[in-house]
Amino acid sequence: MFSRIKSKFKQNPTAYYALSIAASWAGAGSLMNSTTLANTLGVVPALIWCIFNTLACIVFGLVIWKLPTVREIMRTKPCRLVLALFSIFQIWLCMTAISEAWASTPLGQVGGMILTYAVTLGFIMALYRRGIIANIMTDNGGMWVIYALVVALYLASVVIAGNKVVDLPAGMETGNLLQGLYKGLLLLPGPFTYPYFFKLLDYNERNEEQVSRVDITKAFIYGGIGFGVYLFFAFSLIFTGLSPALNICKAVLLSALAISSLSSFVYSEFAVFGRGVGLGINLFSLAFWAWVAPLGVMGVWTLMAESRVYLIVAILLAALIKRVVDRRRGAAVK
Repeated sequence: MFSRIKSKFKQNPTAYYALSIAASWAGAGSLMNSTTLANTLGVVPALIWCIFNTLACIVFGLVIWKLPTVREIMRTKPCRLVLALFSIFQIWLCMTAISEAWASTPLGQVGGMILTYAVTLGFIMALYRRGIIANIMTDNGGMWVIYALVVALYLASVVIAGNKVVDLPAGMETGNLLQGLYKGLLLLPGPFTYPYFFKLLDYNERNEEQVSRVDITKAFIYGGIGFGVYLFFAFSLIFTGLSPALNICKAVLLSALAISSLSSFVYSEFAVFGRGVGLGINLFSLAFWAWVAPLGVMGVWTLMAESRVYLIVAILLAALIKRVVDRRRGAAVK
């Protein structure tokens, strides 16, 4: 069966790329942070954050198409090293999300941490052996599971809540709106720090598995839309609330979200450094996660998001300058 799916992927990979992009971008933070923002800043700031979240992969695809020199900058050794460092933060973020998801279930905090270590180690070994196609396929399967779980969780919460709607502040105060906009803007540089996305661009252009070449920009646009479909239901959950009876279902959904991103960042280390060094870095991330976990999902995400803004702005400026210089040189030659 796997060989049949693999054959379909090779003939028309656009949909597979799109779902892999959506799954990689989703992450548990998309569910947990939207709830946190709605409770602390209000519904409208949380909605602004969700809109930017949906646009992030679409913006990435369009910028890469319009400004191809970004890829040349990203291929330099310093950039690759920095992106690999951000991938470590992302691995920690995903692991923290899995652990927190199960902490409120009968499995408890210790059980959640053990599960997190086991899942992460499993993906490290699987991707070490099978590479990018394994990541694309697991992302596709994972994204369909995420769709099924978030819709089921939303419908179940609506039935249990009945006519009761969670009373949340609108958040129309200027300060709250600006905070929502600020946190939304922090999302846009995010895809530029995903080594897997750049590897996907290269893989589309040249690969040893004879996978058909497609318009990769469309894949990122479809991926953003696919992510937005999931986020619509995830955002709707803030109005119904989740009863304790649904905690395990929520934990499974959060785990699926975190795992879908975790696999891509584990693979990113292999893509940047190769199998040997990549394995060492992934095992380092696994070993030192316990020191970062106390920050929580929002804490780890904010730390990473704020630091990556300066990097991506500098890279985009460098790419823009390089493009202008290259055009002038071409004009001078003519």
